[in-house]
Amino acid sequence: MNTVATDHVIDEKLWRSVRDGDAEAFEQVVLRHQALVSGVAYNACGNLALSEDVAQETFWAAWRQRDSLIDPGRLKSWLCGIARNLGANALRRSSAGKPAALIERVDDLAADDPGPDDVAMSREEEARLWLLLEKIPPTYREPLILFYRQDQSVAEVAACLDLTEDAVKQRLARGRSMLRDRIADQVEAGLRRSRPGRSFTAGVMAGLSLGAAGAKSAVAAGTSVTAGTVAKGALASGLSGGLLGSLIGIAGGWLGVWLPAQMAPTVHERELYLRAGRRMVLASLIFTGAILVMAKTLAGTPRYMIGLGLAIVLFQVYIFAEAIRLSRRIKAIRKTVPAAADLNQTAMRRGAASLAGKIRGRVYQSPMRLLGLPLLDIQVADPVFGTGHESSPLPRVARGWVAIGDDARGILLGVGSKACGMVAIGGKTVGGLSMGGVAVGIVAIGGLGLGLVGLGGFAVGVLAFGGAAVGWQACGGLAVAWDLAIGGGAVAWNTAFGGAAMAHGLVAGDPAGIDQPAARLMRWTLNHSGQVELGFIVFAVVGAVLPSLLMYRRNRDKGLKPTVLLVPILLLSYLAYTKAESPGRVVRFGLDNGLTVLARPIEGAKQSALVVLYNVGGDHDPEGRSGLAHIVEHIYVTAKAGETPARSAVDFFRSYPAGCNAQTGDRYTAVATVFPSEQLDDELRQAAARMSDLTITASDLDRERPRLLDEVANMFERVPSLAAPNNARELVRPTPRGGRRGGLPSQVQALPLDDVRNHWKRYYKPRNAVLAAAGAIDPATFRAAVSKHFGTIPGGDLAPSPGEPGTVVLGEERKLAAAGSPATACLAMAPPQPGSDLYAPYLVLGARIMKAGARLGGGPGMAPVYMPLLDDPGLVAISSPARPGETPKQIEDRLSALLDEAIKPDLGPGEVAAVEQMFGLFLGTVEPPDQALALNPYAVAFTLGRREQLGLAPVKLRAAFQAMKPEAVRRAATEVFGPPRRARVFLAPQ
Repeated sequence: MNTVATDHVIDEKLWRSVRDGDAEAFEQVVLRHQALVSGVAYNACGNLALSEDVAQETFWAAWRQRDSLIDPGRLKSWLCGIARNLGANALRRSSAGKPAALIERVDDLAADDPGPDDVAMSREEEARLWLLLEKIPPTYREPLILFYRQDQSVAEVAACLDLTEDAVKQRLARGRSMLRDRIADQVEAGLRRSRPGRSFTAGVMAGLSLGAAGAKSAVAAGTSVTAGTVAKGALASGLSGGLLGSLIGIAGGWLGVWLPAQMAPTVHERELYLRAGRRMVLASLIFTGAILVMAKTLAGTPRYMIGLGLAIVLFQVYIFAEAIRLSRRIKAIRKTVPAAADLNQTAMRRGAASLAGKIRGRVYQSPMRLLGLPLLDIQVADPVFGTGHESSPLPRVARGWVAIGDDARGILLGVGSKACGMVAIGGKTVGGLSMGGVAVGIVAIGGLGLGLVGLGGFAVGVLAFGGAAVGWQACGGLAVAWDLAIGGGAVAWNTAFGGAAMAHGLVAGDPAGIDQPAARLMRWTLNHSGQVELGFIVFAVVGAVLPSLLMYRRNRDKGLKPTVLLVPILLLSYLAYTKAESPGRVVRFGLDNGLTVLARPIEGAKQSALVVLYNVGGDHDPEGRSGLAHIVEHIYVTAKAGETPARSAVDFFRSYPAGCNAQTGDRYTAVATVFPSEQLDDELRQAAARMSDLTITASDLDRERPRLLDEVANMFERVPSLAAPNNARELVRPTPRGGRRGGLPSQVQALPLDDVRNHWKRYYKPRNAVLAAAGAIDPATFRAAVSKHFGTIPGGDLAPSPGEPGTVVLGEERKLAAAGSPATACLAMAPPQPGSDLYAPYLVLGARIMKAGARLGGGPGMAPVYMPLLDDPGLVAISSPARPGETPKQIEDRLSALLDEAIKPDLGPGEVAAVEQMFGLFLGTVEPPDQALALNPYAVAFTLGRREQLGLAPVKLRAAFQAMKPEAVRRAATEVFGPPRRARVFLAPQ
């Protein structure tokens, strides 16, 4: 049996397992064919990073559609077909509902990768490689790429392309002859080095575990985020959070030793405290280092969980042993009489002794009693700092409904060094709400918090949240839990999320989709970091100052400096500072020419995004000029602008490796770029040139017209995942003036150059524009640069009134023929607009439908549910490929049943809050932390600008969420998603 035949047998065996849902078998499929699929994608788009994004989307699509491959012997050609379809669209504009920026990719795992030939290529090498390859016709280029990606096997290439080996040899010979001999070796070596490594496989499998297989394809315009990117971002942010939490915990632990050392009666005791503290700090650093090393070397293996568990146990045993040893030695010292030279004379102890001479313990008992206990009992001994160990009097015990004392035993409230009560505040506390250095209670907040809900430096509870947290569900720098753990280091039996996560069940990097108490608490904390920070300050003030004020009074014979006023003064100063310097504020201003400018500074961002949005789109096309706005968008980013010469779309995308985008909607046009922050001024200059000094020539129109027609053909005919919703849209929202979204081909062919020039010259100007930016931006510098580059541009004409959509066609099915496969059906509805009273209920139902739609899987490049809130607010659709043997009526019934099931239930508890969080970034109802926004400044800028255009007010939307009633959801289910409101499209392959 030859090699190709053997491969077919292996593929058939693996795919049978894959069809049964075997993820491990699918991983082997990815390993076997990743070079092939990436090669096909690279041939289509000419960008290595983007080709791997396309390839990953190909494998995800293959997993979703695994049941549709009837003949596993055709696996290679089937995968290549999917890759070509997705690659053909990879240079189009970014997907509407998933704005994203391409970020640094995960490093290859060298242990499983090939040797020196697999060294990563530099950007310069990649650019030179494609400059040589792109001149070769695709017929000859694809076999050449696959030949070096497939270990120089003619038989493999022939099998992949469904060609004979002789035909492959002829095409290879022709392809090689097109390369000069002096560069052939360079190209061949470059292709070998560009093969995907083990990290590619890890990225695909991580995407499956994160549910990425059900997510909408976002591989357009070079702006998609790979699963590897997500994994690396989660790992970096998670481990950095865990490291920061550990370091803060270490610092807090040292402070906990240093303070009693300063207050110790003798030098001997002080040195014991300090030596023990140094040893514990060293042990903590070793423990933290061990965790980081294990996360780097063992993450993802069973040995990691074993090693992590062992390290935690050993560390806790050591700390416990060290504490016992220290306690015993101090007790032994205090049995002796200290020498005069051994007395501790630190500044803190002297200050405490001075203060103790000026205050007295309060003693009071109220005459009123209830059930035999006084309503208020205060019993506090006078503070005494003597010269020996026996410097403190016996503690006084307070018992009452409200008890304040050295040992406070209250029913409602206890405040003291030791305290218990429904609310207990002090050093060591037990209560319903317990706040102290060591706190035990139903809700326990402290350095060590043990309770049903534990919060603190070290927290233990059913729900635990802290620097280190252990519980049923836990969040923290290091989180250990049975059900759900979220943290920089996360260990759980069921589910773990974090930079270094281990679990018997689900393991991933982002808990955004989890609706559990720990996940909700984490999201709330991140979204309200300012309030959380203030809460900790209030806790520190209450825990330190309140007991002292209640327990002690001023000695009337001696003066007391009003140092206690320092605390509220510092607190007020902090509040004033944070209010004035909050980095989360959006900068907003306008220019005299009508330009609206928005900017969101993001602390810690390394890149910035600039988005120019015009209030001009397809609805503004004059009658008989369908596609005019679309062609202007194409030419806008490619024509000569100022000193920048004309370029192709490929050149545009290649100029912005971090991401770029250009798209035309119904009533807007957007152009976006992502770039290093130090290039902000240059990007503003170029954006101003395209607004004011664009030279549109006949060559530009000739270059972009075929590209637009090809794009429109994909949208409505060639690619089922695009054709289904776009044809359905023409039923629920017919394009005004007899046109079609993107442009009618006959009218696009007839567009004259003068119309294109005049449309740009009149309307793509400041008066109709919003300039949005996000990233590492200094507001003052940004304002000055915008004024300099855009301030002198004439405002232009006010955009014409958009046409109104045509007659809606609902309640009937339209059957169409499409060039692609498989057969696909789509149900489409027209959603309410943001100002409608049904908008918030629509979002709740839309979230349900998105969750239900994940069960559908999808076809190649297909997202089952299309619901882009900002990019395309005029359509919501649910699509699915036909199953083998399924009739149009059967697939329609299946989609309708799924939709009805999703919208039927009444409003559930916590559902509104979950939806608000889910769509918060897009709608502005939540404010993610800067460290999350820094990963995707494009999304921040784009959503900021689109909300401005749509008039979407986050404050009003939050109010609508809070006021939502079940009857409003039921009304939206009927008026938006009910059967009479649905349009149906069935696409059958030609």
